[in-house]
Amino acid sequence: MGRILFWVGLAVIIYAVIVIGRKRRSAEEKALRREARREAQAAAAAAQTPQPMLQCPVCGTHFPKEEAVLGNGVAYCSEKCRGEARRRAFEETLHGR
Repeated sequence: MGRILFWVGLAVIIYAVIVIGRKRRSAEEKALRREARREAQAAAAAAQTPQPMLQCPVCGTHFPKEEAVLGNGVAYCSEKCRGEARRRAFEETLHGR
């Protein structure tokens, strides 16, 4: 009789551990889903807000002001265009234009 109670008690403990683990995991998943939903809503709200656009003086591409690469007070669309502008300015100083 003692052995049967031991095994029944052990089974109850194992069952309780499994149930508690599932509930904890479920709560964590719900929290992650809630956080992901909040982030998606924030991203959607930010995407709906119009951003000022600039035009690159080298290639003519329009780009968001937040992504500008600055050089000598001028906004470029990329490091490549900023380097091209510097190269052109250097060549102009060499050739005296």
